[in-house]
Amino acid sequence: MRRATHVSRIVRHAGALVAMVTALLASPANAVIPTPTVTGPIPSETPGASPSRNYTWWATDLVLEKYGYVEQEFFFDGTANRYDAPNPGAFARCTAMANIVESNIPFRSRMRVIRPTDPAKFNGTVVVEWTNVTNGYDVSVWWQRPKASYLREGYAYVEVSAQNAGINGTPFGLRNWSPTRYGSLNVNANGTVTGDALSYDIFSQAAQAVRNVPAVMGGLPVEVVIGVGESQSASRLGTYINAIHSRDPVYDGLIVSMGGERICNNAESTKVIKLLSEQEANNQERGTEEDASKLRVWPVAGMSHADQQSLVSRAALFQRDQGLAAVDTCATPARSRVLGGNMYGGAVAAIDKWLRDDTPPAIAPRFVYNDPPAGGIKRDAFGNAIGGIRTAEIEVPVAKEAGDTCGNSGTHVPFSAETINALYPTHGDYVTKVRAAALDSVVKGFVMLGDAEDQIDRAVHSIWGMQLTCGPLCADVRQFPLNPSSMLLRMQTEFFLIKGSQGTLLPLLDAATRAIAQGYTLPAGSAASKQKFAQAAELVQVYIGSVNRVLKAGLTKPETAKILIDQADTLRNLLLAQSV
Repeated sequence: MRRATHVSRIVRHAGALVAMVTALLASPANAVIPTPTVTGPIPSETPGASPSRNYTWWATDLVLEKYGYVEQEFFFDGTANRYDAPNPGAFARCTAMANIVESNIPFRSRMRVIRPTDPAKFNGTVVVEWTNVTNGYDVSVWWQRPKASYLREGYAYVEVSAQNAGINGTPFGLRNWSPTRYGSLNVNANGTVTGDALSYDIFSQAAQAVRNVPAVMGGLPVEVVIGVGESQSASRLGTYINAIHSRDPVYDGLIVSMGGERICNNAESTKVIKLLSEQEANNQERGTEEDASKLRVWPVAGMSHADQQSLVSRAALFQRDQGLAAVDTCATPARSRVLGGNMYGGAVAAIDKWLRDDTPPAIAPRFVYNDPPAGGIKRDAFGNAIGGIRTAEIEVPVAKEAGDTCGNSGTHVPFSAETINALYPTHGDYVTKVRAAALDSVVKGFVMLGDAEDQIDRAVHSIWGMQLTCGPLCADVRQFPLNPSSMLLRMQTEFFLIKGSQGTLLPLLDAATRAIAQGYTLPAGSAASKQKFAQAAELVQVYIGSVNRVLKAGLTKPETAKILIDQADTLRNLLLAQSV
């Protein structure tokens, strides 16, 4: 009996080996994506304090150790293929399977890794981002937006520089921004290979490094690797999915956000989610891309291509590393407040579950279009979209949230006090409706529970339904310094993810917002009104002191504290002027 069992195992193993070899010979690649040579972690000086900028580009402004995480940077070297895939084009195109036209072209790129330090915290899944280089430098959208969910759920995140603009762009491409640190990077064969032709293999080899080089993940056991790309990099990722990745799949799943060509050649190779704001669904697709057995398309009502969260969450990095302000110059109250981060986190969780237990993500409703569809998305009486995935911001609105103006920024136009007070007669009514809508998004599988709970908490501490008038110094309109207000300062503080801020900093700003709204609701210029503005100024002063204590306690970083204190000081001075 034992001998028969042993023989049967040999036969099974031999059969599996033959099948594997046959599959490899039949594949277009006829080769396995190599694992690059990895160097690092690269030592880093203090961000913002190094004259040569010998530190990681956009090193996080979070105190990661308070979350049980660490940030490290690695360089990786290898040789890449050049393919005959055309440059990314219009949505309707489906790039054909690519062929190798040149091999063994050397490259050196870099990756930033943000991961748990404790294996018990790591959930086994790594999100690898192809950075967006539209602005001529690397932008880590898939960190900035959903980072709260990563830290809460135990995901690891990796940022990859795959394109020449991120390396050689002027003035903030890595080699120009810090020749000392990044001068050796080379993703275009010293300028002899154009069109980012090496980017596809660079991104593939990054996945191999994550899987096969223990130092990259600090020895954490990697189970699932998900590739992601946003907007410009989504365009390249769409081509990668259709023309390159299916030759030799190295990512377990892929998420394309805010763009990318029609997914077709890879539809039965790797599971894909496409996450779209109103701009892409309206301008490119008209809701025509169909779901498939390994494809889900998620259009999100009210979400703009570049929302408020994506701008102000990196305000400290803009100021520290580039001397720029996080300001949208659009004349409208721009940047949708539909939190893209919640949808990004939801998409990661959905594809992770799909990969692990083969539970498909929800099929999303499509937008309703005017007739003819070129007339755009149909809108309700408030100007909000009809159809699509509907988060609590759309189901229980306090503003028009749309992707129809201000370029990629979209629209956020608060309702009048009269409209809000009519919609929500009591604060309890507003909170009840938000709770129901937020939890419904969880039940449908579009939003993670932790993000929904944060949304509910935001509603609980809001002023909506209190029959108050929120004037300029409390209104959620535009950004600092164009429109200083307590709501904007609260939003900024929340997006900075300061550990413990929900029990220290945010309550002070919530109280200040209530006092300011009461001041506007009382007769203008009355003693009672002035007293409320004075009370709000005192609360903001206490907030400033609390930020300084948080900084001293090592819970935030100087660049973050500076922005918050500067904004709070501006607001406090304006409130004092209203109190006299």
